Amino acid sequence: MPKMTTAAIESSLLPALNGFKESAAQVKEAHAKARKAILDDPMTSDLAKRGKADALRVETRNKLDNLKADQDAHVNGLKSTLEKQLRGNQPMDASNILLRRDAADRVRKIIDQQEAVDVLQDAIANGDETLAHAIGIRATHTGMSGVVETWKAAYPETADTAAALAFVEANTSGAAFNLSNQITYADPVE
Repeated sequence: MPKMTTAAIESSLLPALNGFKESAAQVKEAHAKARKAILDDPMTSDLAKRGKADALRVETRNKLDNLKADQDAHVNGLKSTLEKQLRGNQPMDASNILLRRDAADRVRKIIDQQEAVDVLQDAIANGDETLAHAIGIRATHTGMSGVVETWKAAYPETADTAAALAFVEANTSGAAFNLSNQITYADPVE
């Protein structure tokens, strides 16, 4: 699989998210038209109209849930691919797994940005790529920009992937994204 670049992610992620939102808007618009047709039918009793409207509501909810699931699968697949690219081809023997786990455990205890930079510089100087990458990945997720810049400078081959992952994280998480999703995938107004 070809490496995903930041430019490719930036040019495809937001249009894909907008595509999901447009699909949800189309589902809601179709719901409104179908509901109006049900309610305007003079040959149907009120009880039958209510039953048809309830069935339509359930059908619309299922369509919106499926669209949301498709969006989540797209975003999670993108994140997973980028995280695999970021980690690279890693040996899966027990000692290497243990090294990665120990490095991740040690990095989780670091809360100060200056301490993280110091540990990263020590790891780079000692050739400890496992610890250096653990610090870099942790810094990317926690917003320690100084640490991320030091890591990118030491490992330029991972810089583009780290930037792409940061772009995905920034555009698919947080209060604004969650609010937008709640509005987009909410039940249609009746």
